[in-house]
Amino acid sequence: MDEKAFLELVAEILEVDVADVNLTDELEEIGWDSLANISFIAEIDDAIGVEINADELAKVKTVADLKGLTGASA
Repeated sequence: MDEKAFLELVAEILEVDVADVNLTDELEEIGWDSLANISFIAEIDDAIGVEINADELAKVKTVADLKGLTGASA
C-alpha cells in the first residue's frame, strides 16, 4: 500500500479529509482511539491481508508508526 492510499485509509477511519492527515501526526492529536484501532486492524487485513498485532498497535504514537505495522516503511 503506497503512502497516498495509506493516508486515505487513515483519513477514512478518522472521518476527516485526507489533507488533514500526515505521517508525522501524533495519533492522540488527531483523535485516534480504540474504535479507530479496531477499524484499522480490519481495514488493513481486508486491504492488504496483513494481520495487525493489537499489542503492537497499542504502542504506536504516530501515523508513520501505523504504516510501519503494515510491513511497509514510512
